[in-house]
Amino acid sequence: ILETGISKNSCIISLGGGVVNNLCGFLASSLYRGIALIHITTSMMGMTDAAIDFKQAVNHQLGKNLLGSYYPAANIIIDPEVLQTLSKRHILNGISEALKHALAQSRSMTEAIVKPLHDDLHKALRDPAYLEMVCRECIDHKVPTLTNYQDSDFNEMVPQYGHAIAHAIEHLSFHTRGVSPLLHGEAVAIGMAVTAEVGKILGVCDQATVDDHYKYISQAGLPVFVPNGLPIDAIQTKLCYDKHYVKKPTMGLLQEVGHMHCQENGSYAVEVDNDVIEAALRAHMRRRDSSYSKPTDLYTLDAACKVGRHIRTNSPSSVVADTNTNEDWDPSTATSFGLECNC
Repeated sequence: ILETGISKNSCIISLGGGVVNNLCGFLASSLYRGIALIHITTSMMGMTDAAIDFKQAVNHQLGKNLLGSYYPAANIIIDPEVLQTLSKRHILNGISEALKHALAQSRSMTEAIVKPLHDDLHKALRDPAYLEMVCRECIDHKVPTLTNYQDSDFNEMVPQYGHAIAHAIEHLSFHTRGVSPLLHGEAVAIGMAVTAEVGKILGVCDQATVDDHYKYISQAGLPVFVPNGLPIDAIQTKLCYDKHYVKKPTMGLLQEVGHMHCQENGSYAVEVDNDVIEAALRAHMRRRDSSYSKPTDLYTLDAACKVGRHIRTNSPSSVVADTNTNEDWDPSTATSFGLECNC
């Protein structure tokens, strides 16, 4: 880029999804200590999260988002019409980030996002009006956390809800034999379920709030359980590299759906001991293991291959509903998704 002769007045325009938005944001913040940045985001993840932020980061072999900067874009352009050519799995991946804001800030927003997905997943993911509603609701709830970022750690904990666990399992899913990689939003969905278990153990929320997490996430067609093959000790070790090195992970917790927990000192950031995280993961995995008489983990490579064979042969004995099409199969991560996925 430097060899092309850019000046301090040059501008980087990102045209693509969340990864492209973050990469261009990092470059714009680094070149000449900062040049103009414009996002034209083309994925649901970009529209609900990556482009609507001033955090620019790339991953490192030790963990997620370890290299980056704080650098806002001058302009952000969103057009949900471009999502018509995006795979349904990747649309749902971005909706997970909107659901995060909904669970943390508004029960009515949660219902508005989840109900259409539960009623008809595939129709909702191709409905421009629904997708625009999700984008607008997410922007309306997220932007205040950015403009008022320095006022309270509430504005940090809401966008990061579920992410401490999510970053660990997402990173591990790419580096664990027998486990198929999770998209970021899929990991966030699972992370929120585990974080609810943390809240219950600490006495912040009741069992009904935990159950609400599993209900809403699963009804949205998102994975809700840590995939088989990711051991607890590996998850806990990776938690030390949640955006930076920490001895104790810090999490925002929900008192109930739509309401973040505030401590007596006014902080929303809760340092969580490792034994609490271990207990939460064990409770989560017990629930996973007892949820189905014959659990099928579509996030393992073996199970994914079975789905792939089904999609090619349309075998009626497949674990995936006959309504699924090739569009629901992502060869890049060997994974299927949807209401039939017992993840």
